[in-house]
Amino acid sequence: MKNIYITVFILFIFACTNIVPTKEIWIQNKQSENIFIKVDGLNNAPYHKLAIIQHGLASHMNHVAVQEAKQAFLNNHYVVITFDSRYSLGKGNNDVEKVQLKTFLEDLETVADWAKNQPFYSEPFALVGHSLGGASIIEFGAKYSSQVNILIPITPVISGKSWEKSCMENMSEFCRFWKHNGTYKYTDEQNHKTAVIPFSVVTGCTHYNAYSLAKQINAKTLLIAAENDIVINPDSIKKLSKSFTNSHVSIIKSAGHNFENSENQTNLYQAINTFLSFKY
Repeated sequence: MKNIYITVFILFIFACTNIVPTKEIWIQNKQSENIFIKVDGLNNAPYHKLAIIQHGLASHMNHVAVQEAKQAFLNNHYVVITFDSRYSLGKGNNDVEKVQLKTFLEDLETVADWAKNQPFYSEPFALVGHSLGGASIIEFGAKYSSQVNILIPITPVISGKSWEKSCMENMSEFCRFWKHNGTYKYTDEQNHKTAVIPFSVVTGCTHYNAYSLAKQINAKTLLIAAENDIVINPDSIKKLSKSFTNSHVSIIKSAGHNFENSENQTNLYQAINTFLSFKY
């Protein structure tokens, strides 16, 4: 009974002061490489709900898809971890040319292992991932199914084959150049950083197939597609939903892969918030 009173008191204090405690920290993986982590909503710790969100290829934790997802979870009383993967355009080493789905999954595992030793940790937890991060959380959800109770892949890579097919169909000239040259230069409009993106990140996904992995996932799943996405075909996400045991699909109308405008972002937030707010 005493613990209940303490919890209520803590929640009352945070509500009255409008404080949302945040923690920022660098951690290291097994190869002593740095990963930057931000923890928001520490005042939500008494609710025992945790979410970990992973950005996409050549992106960072401040990407709009990550931020909208984070806000939805914070508003539903979660502690939320976001992070910059090693080979990203965030606070990592920016050496994006080394990126692979494998490195994304390794980074997610490193962050989850770190979280286990924190006082706010709770399990099972929620996972959100955008694009390549969406593929990463699907792999994690299949590999550690008992640890995850909510899975939200946002315009996720479905497989290496489907990724290349979509690229060739929707951006044929660019995609042929990228494949022939082996790399292309990309500039992030949000933070104005430039990266060299290897085509090997596409071919490196040949082992990955979300359709087969989905069958191993028990978590309640929300698959989010963008209606005008030329990177990940929204029809393939609809098809993928049938492989999960408990999934729902939300298609953000008039949105592209990166949810470019404020209306797209609001609709993305609302899709996630609605999913978290209601029992399906």
